[in-house]
Amino acid sequence: AAHAGAQQPELLVTLPLAGVDGTLTRRLKDSPATGKARLKTGTLRDAVGLAGFVPDATGRPWVFVALVNHPQAAAKGRPVLDALVNWVAAQQ
Repeated sequence: AAHAGAQQPELLVTLPLAGVDGTLTRRLKDSPATGKARLKTGTLRDAVGLAGFVPDATGRPWVFVALVNHPQAAAKGRPVLDALVNWVAAQQ
């Protein structure tokens, strides 16, 4: 059997890069996470989510999963999720 981490590079390149491409092109720009965090976005009528991998300031990867479930999730939840990602990216 292959080592469990053998597919990690392939998985990472499928996730958009913060502030650079995909669904994160216009999010997390000019922040500690820009060009480093690889995250998948999710949106439903009353929910927004963000999940993936965020390296901290020392390069140590963190697994990040957050969900906001509220009628104003899209308007108010995305900035909260982005702030959490940036907080993780700035940790030392």
